[in-house]
Amino acid sequence: MTNPFDILPLNLFNLFATQGTISLQRHYMAILLRIYSLAEFNRFGLTREVVVDEIVHYLKEANADGEIAAEMALQTVGVDQRANPESDSLSITGQKSEQLYAAYLVRRLADTGWIEREQHADYTETIILPDYAFTLLEALRTIQEQKPREFTGQLYAAHQLITSATTNKDFSPALAVTQTYENVRQVVRGLSELNQNIRRYVERTTKQTDVATLLRLQFDDYAQTLGPAYHALKTSDHVSRYRRDIVNQIQNWQLDGEWLAHTADELAAQSRLSPAQAESEISHYLTFISNQLEGLDPLLADIDSRHAQYLRTSLRQVRYQLGSADGSFKDKLVSLAKGLSALRTEGMVELPDDAPGLRQMPVRSPDARSFYTPPQRRAPFTPDDIILPTLRPEDLLALHAATMQDVTQAFSPEKVNRKVIGFFNGHKRLHLTEIPTDVRHDLHWLTTIIAYAHHPEVSYGLEVVDGEPVRVSDFKVAPFELIRL
Repeated sequence: MTNPFDILPLNLFNLFATQGTISLQRHYMAILLRIYSLAEFNRFGLTREVVVDEIVHYLKEANADGEIAAEMALQTVGVDQRANPESDSLSITGQKSEQLYAAYLVRRLADTGWIEREQHADYTETIILPDYAFTLLEALRTIQEQKPREFTGQLYAAHQLITSATTNKDFSPALAVTQTYENVRQVVRGLSELNQNIRRYVERTTKQTDVATLLRLQFDDYAQTLGPAYHALKTSDHVSRYRRDIVNQIQNWQLDGEWLAHTADELAAQSRLSPAQAESEISHYLTFISNQLEGLDPLLADIDSRHAQYLRTSLRQVRYQLGSADGSFKDKLVSLAKGLSALRTEGMVELPDDAPGLRQMPVRSPDARSFYTPPQRRAPFTPDDIILPTLRPEDLLALHAATMQDVTQAFSPEKVNRKVIGFFNGHKRLHLTEIPTDVRHDLHWLTTIIAYAHHPEVSYGLEVVDGEPVRVSDFKVAPFELIRL
């Protein structure tokens, strides 16, 4: 594969190098991210005036004009003057305006390749971000935001894609395979990242000695990073809910030569690959999906082990710091000394009358059990006899009939789906108020319909809509619509 440095401009990252004795990396990074935010959804490029105004606004907020002026001076003066930063040129540049600093920064960003300047016939200028700049700045913004990785819906989406490609003849199998590959790839990559980040938190816990820092790390930092991802991994997006269905269907496709040929032809028509290359890609995707889903158990077990290890380490550190001599006792002595010093500063020689006095602990004489407690023998455990009555044949038949009646009356996805589909009467959407009255006011049935709306075996969904709450029996329910899938 091509090395990225063979494609990127040679001095692209020189922008973040130290210029003389002034380091401006953080200012350049902040300005680039601001320009990227403006250009992300802009269809026609940014005018030069907009970019300059944004840079000027940042320079005023960050008070960075002095550093920019010093760098401009270092770029224009000679070597002798660089050695003497207190020369007259620096004082002269310090009188320049923010617009001149912004114009200098625009030229520097263009020289290093982060932006491109396009001049039109009317001498107006447009600032454009190259494709590699979009990719790099998106990655840098992701690092800046520090959002926790979530797995909500990715495995479910993969399961739905595979199911749709199996049951719906009009659904593109090539699209199902490629999108399932991307979803599974993101899940596995996210789990590996999550597993390695837990190790970093364990190391940080062992290095911290402040109780407040440990608690902040536990309840703020670590909870935000691991909490949503770990919770979704154990509940809604649990691997065992969808893995077996996906892997079984993938293995069936791998053994179906006709399906592989048809899917390869479709992928070749959608891309620039030849039929042979497309068939190789499809085989690679199927093998990747199957192997990665089958091999997730060791990774999940390692995540659980690291998570438990972090919780034990963090709790042990907190207990040690709270109970050690260097922790609570030392802090109490320091606070006591500060309090006594404050009283002495106020001119108080003796302690106030309400100050606590010295306390003496009562001393008890040792007895025979003060230092050693002999073990006490427990009474033997004698379980009661279990008596199993013999049922008469007619009683056994009656209990069997009652049990079968309870089983047939229990709710199941098929039964709920059949009942809800009968409500649509040919329509695509069904409002809460359009559900039959006997079902709408039966809270048992209504809550079951809402709960099963996200089940993969039913053919309807649920969407909350705007409007006033609807009264159902003695309760008010937010308005929603059932959608037939």
